Amino acid sequence: MSEVLLAAELLAAAAAYVWAARRVRRWPPWRTGAFVAGLAALAVALVALDGAADRTLTAHMAQHLVLVYAAAPLLVLGSPIALGLRAAGRPARRLLRAPALAHPLAGWFALPAAMAVTHFTGLYDLAVRHPLVHVGEHALYLAAAALFWRPVIGADPVPHRPGLAGRVLYLMLAAGPLALVGVAMQASTQPWYDSYAGPGALADQRDAGAVMWVGGGLALAAATMAVAWSGLLREHRRQVAYEAATEAGP
Repeated sequence: MSEVLLAAELLAAAAAYVWAARRVRRWPPWRTGAFVAGLAALAVALVALDGAADRTLTAHMAQHLVLVYAAAPLLVLGSPIALGLRAAGRPARRLLRAPALAHPLAGWFALPAAMAVTHFTGLYDLAVRHPLVHVGEHALYLAAAALFWRPVIGADPVPHRPGLAGRVLYLMLAAGPLALVGVAMQASTQPWYDSYAGPGALADQRDAGAVMWVGGGLALAAATMAVAWSGLLREHRRQVAYEAATEAGP
């Protein structure tokens, strides 16, 4: 029943986004596609992987990986706050601007902190045993990841947004803190969580650490290269346009 409700909520979110996009002139279709793909990634993480995540820690880590490195950046690429600012009336715009007060450093610290606090404490076992805590854990990951990705790839208004070099450095410096949980899991000599205790628990935990460390590292490296490449392409187009305007001048 909860899966049906979640699917209905995701469909409602997609419908609301498409409705808002139609109210805004020249809203890029690729942003709509990114947002819908982000909702699909949420469905994969929270519906398709949910049963397996209850059985093995490795599947649980894969679920978190999809939330942090697929769903969150795709939703941010959809820039729903920027769309809402353009589609909403003036009173609603004041409310939508409030989340934009977060400094980029807040997102940079929020995601590694959320990962560390949930995995290095008893909160993780509590989340496995209690569905509401589990929902809250996923909401925390998604919110922290959205804050992390917004200054880098979002079109939403963010104060002190870094330039191209700053965005690349932002992602590169995050690699170590984000790998900490995975490295610690893989290096541990004893299982951490009672919820996954039993034969093969340590091997499962080490596999989960590899998923988080290697999978997350590859995803972050791909995002860093994509950000650098898109920035270079943008600069190239700007240079070509400038040269064309100069040649066409008197």
